[in-house]
This record gives sequence, structure tokens and C-alpha cells, in this order.
Amino acid sequence: MKLLKRGDAAAELSTFVILMALFVILYIVLLPPGDRDMLLNQTTSSSSSAGVAVPEGAKVLLSESPGMVYSYSKNIQTVKLEPIHLYEKDETTQFNLVKSLSVSRNILKDGYKNVIFTMDDMEKLSSAKLFMAVSESRGMLTIKLNGHDIYQGVLTSEQLPIDLPKEYLQASNTLALSVSLPPFSQFYKSNYYLLQDLKLIKTYSVENTEVSRAFFVDTEAGTVKKATLGYIVNCNALEPRGSLTIKVNSRLLSKDTIFCDFQEEIKLPIDTESLADDGRNRVSFSIDKGDYNLDQAAIKVETGKSTYPSYTFDISSDHYQSIKDGSKKLFLKFKLRESGRKKALVSVQDSEFSFDTSASEYSKDISAMVDDGANYVKIVPKEDFEIVNLKVMLQ
Repeated sequence: MKLLKRGDAAAELSTFVILMALFVILYIVLLPPGDRDMLLNQTTSSSSSAGVAVPEGAKVLLSESPGMVYSYSKNIQTVKLEPIHLYEKDETTQFNLVKSLSVSRNILKDGYKNVIFTMDDMEKLSSAKLFMAVSESRGMLTIKLNGHDIYQGVLTSEQLPIDLPKEYLQASNTLALSVSLPPFSQFYKSNYYLLQDLKLIKTYSVENTEVSRAFFVDTEAGTVKKATLGYIVNCNALEPRGSLTIKVNSRLLSKDTIFCDFQEEIKLPIDTESLADDGRNRVSFSIDKGDYNLDQAAIKVETGKSTYPSYTFDISSDHYQSIKDGSKKLFLKFKLRESGRKKALVSVQDSEFSFDTSASEYSKDISAMVDDGANYVKIVPKEDFEIVNLKVMLQ
């Protein structure tokens, strides 16, 4: 048997390592661009049935599950709107002031007590009340709010809670509790009140009576033949019954009383003349009273020519500023079916990019492509493939 010298063995090993390195480099170079990015960034794929993962602290501006997309186009555009919650209602909260309190008075000593508390959002305050439990008592109790008498008499449970007039309230408040002197014939005794669980009950008026959503109509698809807004109303309270006003680009579409016993989808035809020429539109919903959810809201547009899937999302002025100053970045992230080739041209506002990958995930920084306010994403597939989920994410 022929033995290799130590030098010959080292040379053969070096040749093998060099050939292996060249093979790996050639493999990476020949990969599709999307797969090469995924490999070099060391990203890993998760289950194809799951959506795009949301990192801690990230804000999702758009989340859609398009499903199968095709290299041929259709003449129906469907724009799904984010769920809408409209309300004008009162919310009550309780704040514990003092667990227990004793107030007393006799000819020698006045054992009055002061309780200090603060009030926030005075402009939204509907009412404030004082509640307490009386364990034992003798005499008449006097309660002052910031120097104003709000109660005087023999306090019983039937008189509780005690109203705190809004005109006497301020940011920092003082409740002064005192009792009357015993009658002269009982000058040697003390009047007193033993009080438990003093609570401040605050009722605030909260409202979100107007909401708007942006939507995009692909104007490259030709004249809009027909447009329809559909939604389902769910009443969170039967009373009070309010009215719902809907406008498209500030033009009145509908104003009608809300009927809570009607659970079917409401469909409203949209005047095509009210749609914007550049394709960027806004629909607004407002109520005068009540508490409602508008679910499964969507706008369907039938055009003269075929078009491709498009989605709309809003960027607030604060978020847009954080993108421009570099403190935040905006990403468009795709979760794709694992098998097969995925190839598409993507438009974000007036910018375009493409991807060609067989990976199950694709991400693109679109910070430089977006505008303040309404934005849209359009997908033009070059192959038939499935988009499990797409998200526009600020992080």
C-alpha cells in the first residue's frame, strides 16, 4: 500500500477546501435575487400557514391575505376597509380615596378631616360623585368641596352617592368633612362619623364619532363602470339610536337612521363621478350618537379593463415624520406559499420594484416610496402564486 507524505495530504486537503468554497460561491451567485437576499441575511422561513411575524414595538398599518394572485388580470377591484368603531358614550371609573376615616367634634376638639384628590380631563368630564359607607354616626355631617357646601345633614345610605358639582371642581381638589357640636345638654359627649371606603366615581364622555378610510382605484384599468360600498352594522347598545352619515371624497353618499335589528349586509351604490381622477379616494363615516361597529366593510369597483390587486393604507403625520427623520423605517413584508417560484412587480405610490424568489418570505424597505396620508400598494404578478399574508409595518 502506498503511503502519502504529510505534504501531499495537506495539498490535497487544501485543493478540496478551495473547490468546495468555489462551489458555494457559484451556488449563491446563481440563486434568484430574493433567495440570495434571504440567504445572505440569514433569515429563516416559518410555517407557510402563518402570517407575517410582528416584532415587538412594531405598528401594522396594513394587513391583508390576498390568497392566489394570477399573471392575468380581472376587471373587479375589491378594497377591504379596516373595521370601524363609532361611538359616543359615557365611561365610569372608580378611584379609591380613603379606606377608612373618622370625623369627630366635641366642646374641646374639632376632629375634622381633609381629603385631597386630583381631576384629569375636566373638559370630558360628565359627572363626579362621592361614595362612602357609614359605619357609625352621631350628629350632622358637613362636606365642602373647595370651600363650597355640597352636603349638610344626617347622612344615610339612601343619600349616597353625593354629587360633586362640576362648577366647583378643579385640577386639585379638597374635600373638607366635619360634624356638628353636640347640643348644650350633651356638651360632655362627642358627635362623630366613622366612614369606610371613600370613593370618587367619575363619568367621562368618550367619543369617536367620525372615521375615514382611504382607498385606491386603479385608473389604468379604464373608466369605472360601477362602484359599491358594502358593510354590516353591529350595535353595541340598543339605545340611543343614532344616524349614520357616509361621504365619499366629501360628497354625501348616505344619511340614514341606524336600525339595530337589521343584520344583513348593506350595499350602497357610489356615484362614479365622486371618485378622484388620480385614483386616490377617501370614504368617511360619522354618527351623531350611539355605539356601533361597521364590519366587513369593502368597496367593489368594476372597471372597463382588467386590473391587478391593490391595497390602501394611511400614514399619519407623526409616523411620516419619524420615517423622514430616520427614527423609524417602513417595510412591506410578504408571507408566501413555500413551494414554487414567486415573481411580481410591486408599485408603491409612484415607485416600483420587483421580486423573484422561491422563498416563503420577502421584505422590502419602502420608507423612501411613501407619502404623508393615503398610500397604495399594487401587485402585478408575473407568475401565478399564493400570498398568504402581506403587511405594511412601521418599526
